[in-house]
Amino acid sequence: MSTTLTALQAYVGKPISGICSNGFAASSQNHCAHFVSHALGIKLGMLCGDMAFKTKKTGASIRCDELYNRLPQRGKWENKPAMTDGLLIFVLSAKNVVNNLMAPVPQKHVGIHYGGMVFNFSNSQSKVVADNSVEAFHSKFRSAYAGNDISLYFGVVP
Repeated sequence: MSTTLTALQAYVGKPISGICSNGFAASSQNHCAHFVSHALGIKLGMLCGDMAFKTKKTGASIRCDELYNRLPQRGKWENKPAMTDGLLIFVLSAKNVVNNLMAPVPQKHVGIHYGGMVFNFSNSQSKVVADNSVEAFHSKFRSAYAGNDISLYFGVVP
């Protein structure tokens, strides 16, 4: 799927309730994969609509690890393709990615890299934010997550 900088900028400041028409917006949930999946039209693994009977099989992906593991092209950020606008960018401890499969651990996050920025859902602020650079995104999570191996990974949306 493709997107534009203007489309992504329009999400900044929005809560997940302003993005998800299925009503899956509990603040107790992590919505990073949920946001990127709505923004890019991704339907891999568990969907937000699967959380209620009346909306089953609708909506967007909600689990970061399922999203990463089901992408046909993925890997370490330093091995990303030349085209970077629209790439997914994941951040977590490198020990939680084994044989290029992401473990279902709590400390993981995903955003959309576009125009040098990273658009992602801030669970602590309950809204979409834009980090000004990959370095700023990475630094934010190196400070927030445990471990000295907090690493970046890419994913290409089919």
